[in-house]
Amino acid sequence: MGATTARSEQLSTREVPALSLRAAIRPGSVDVEKRTVDLVWTTGARVLRGFFDRFWEELSIDPKHVRMERLTSGRAPLLNSHSNWDLSSILGVVEGARLEGKQGVATVRFAKAEDDPDADKIFRKVVDGIISNVSVGYRVYRFEKIEDVEDKIPVYRAVDWEPFEISLVGAGADAGAGTRSAERDLRPCTFVNWEERDMPGENENTPATEPKAPVAPPPTSTEDATRAAADAATKVERDRVTGIRASVRAAKLGEDLADELINNGTALDAARALVLERLASADDQVRTQQHTRATVTEDEHDKWQRGAAAWIFAKAAVADTIAAARKLLPDHAAFRDVALDPGEFRGLTLVDLARESLDRRGVKTRGMSKIDIVGKALTHRSAYATTSDFAILLEAAMHKVLLAAYATTPDSWSRFCAVGSVSDFRVHNRYRLGSFGVLDGLNEHGEFKNKSIPDGEKATISASTKGNIIGLSRQAIINDDMGAFNSLAARFGRAARLSIEVDVFALLALNGGLGPTQSDGQPLFHANRSNVGTASALAVDAIDADRVVMATQRDPSGNEILDLRPSVLLVPIGLGGQAKVINDAQFDPSVSNKFQVPNKVRGLFADIVDSPRLSGTRRYLLADPAVAPVLEVAFLEGQREPYMESQDGWRVDGTEWKVRLDYGVAAVDYRGAVTNAGAA
Repeated sequence: MGATTARSEQLSTREVPALSLRAAIRPGSVDVEKRTVDLVWTTGARVLRGFFDRFWEELSIDPKHVRMERLTSGRAPLLNSHSNWDLSSILGVVEGARLEGKQGVATVRFAKAEDDPDADKIFRKVVDGIISNVSVGYRVYRFEKIEDVEDKIPVYRAVDWEPFEISLVGAGADAGAGTRSAERDLRPCTFVNWEERDMPGENENTPATEPKAPVAPPPTSTEDATRAAADAATKVERDRVTGIRASVRAAKLGEDLADELINNGTALDAARALVLERLASADDQVRTQQHTRATVTEDEHDKWQRGAAAWIFAKAAVADTIAAARKLLPDHAAFRDVALDPGEFRGLTLVDLARESLDRRGVKTRGMSKIDIVGKALTHRSAYATTSDFAILLEAAMHKVLLAAYATTPDSWSRFCAVGSVSDFRVHNRYRLGSFGVLDGLNEHGEFKNKSIPDGEKATISASTKGNIIGLSRQAIINDDMGAFNSLAARFGRAARLSIEVDVFALLALNGGLGPTQSDGQPLFHANRSNVGTASALAVDAIDADRVVMATQRDPSGNEILDLRPSVLLVPIGLGGQAKVINDAQFDPSVSNKFQVPNKVRGLFADIVDSPRLSGTRRYLLADPAVAPVLEVAFLEGQREPYMESQDGWRVDGTEWKVRLDYGVAAVDYRGAVTNAGAA
């Protein structure tokens, strides 16, 4: 029989700062219309805290151990990187929070774009998947020691703690963030050490617990009280000086720094934080254990994702498309760090990648069938992620193929249409203001005349959603079928681009090529609008006459001649060659006698767009869309690319991706364009 043991409770109270813990946004939870995002703010996973007095921290997710009042009040802030110095760091509000099993889940709402443009920029990065790291700020009021692990580092479980804010961060929070803020926000926290004591003579190997400070008897007089206070202050100062010198010496930063911190009266916790910062700035490779652990893991994870995706691109024969998109958009987040050399991944099948994703997370796959491996890989979640590595790999690769095909598909509409943004799916107004004309002279009495405010005009535009679903079944993965990548994703990317192209030309083709009907009941091009030229074949004189028609347009109040000049010539594909000859010729091509006549419209157009989507001989002269827009393509929240979100098999036994593009097309003014029916 072993020795009899007795368990005793030892209490100590320390000043600890507000802490933070890395978490993650739930993929596919972004609601652009409501501007809300769901996120996991804790899983209770162990985190190594401290630098000199290290301990493993574990958060209890038991509802009776978590003070949820602050986070569920509807008033807890959503911050930018735990910054609480001023109101500009508040991105939104935590609308609700709850505990679900072994996770803490919350819904946060961002401020409106018109109220906070800076918060809206961050929200757009969340929508685009650029920002996905979350950190929760919390305070611990009571720790209980539950065990010792390797190197006798104790494990403390927080059994009374309070989350009070959620932050979006660049790379996840760490213990150092809490340490650096310790000087501003220290709170008392009770540490409970459960110590197993053997019978006398048999406890030599028992790990020592933190010694308790001796409790002095209460002072019996004012003189005793003064002496006791002085002794306590002396002890605190001695501990501060000793602690600072030990910290600086351990970091090998030199005694000069220790003297400086001591002489400046720097608090011990603040000095230790400064030592950490000096170490980080002197050598980025020198990190605390929790920093190294998190960073290396993330680097390995990213490396695996990039290499595996590169092999998917190569197998699907879309690497050239990705490369072309990267060359076209070198600063785009989706292509900036994309890899095209598969390296060690070359030759693997999709099932091999699924198996590797599980092996990397410690899931044993020996004896599992291919269908089981794929199914497990698509659904397995680690303690640090809410989506499986394999599902993330497939979605990231699919998304890059989609965006690459979208980016490299040529279009015509972007060369003559203005691009705008709308905040939601409601009808949005586009106003055109009138002018005052010229200033009036004073009357005979030297008095100034009143000037009426001119009326303006209003056009409207709204966005709608277009999209489809791409499915990848488990059978397709097992068969190593790359059709979802080299066919479906690429074709959907091109389809998204061409959807806008088709809609723009369909709008222009209404009413026999005179454009959409406006609010006054007349089409965009009408004689009453003075934007229809006399029908004539494409020639130098005809183009010059059309130019004059555009230049004489007036503003909505009729006071000011706009003097607009054509910049783009839009013609059917059959007239494109002739149009380019006229625009580039030094002499008028229509003059065939021996006397050459200079071309009076040479170089008039900065761009000539010839499209097979136009028929007949009708042409359009358009001003620069940045100066006088006629047709506008408006995207929801300015998101000009298709958006993708995934879910485990809506309709198939596998995984599916929903692709959508939110945009609208409308005519917003008629003055910047002239049309001509061409030859009869």
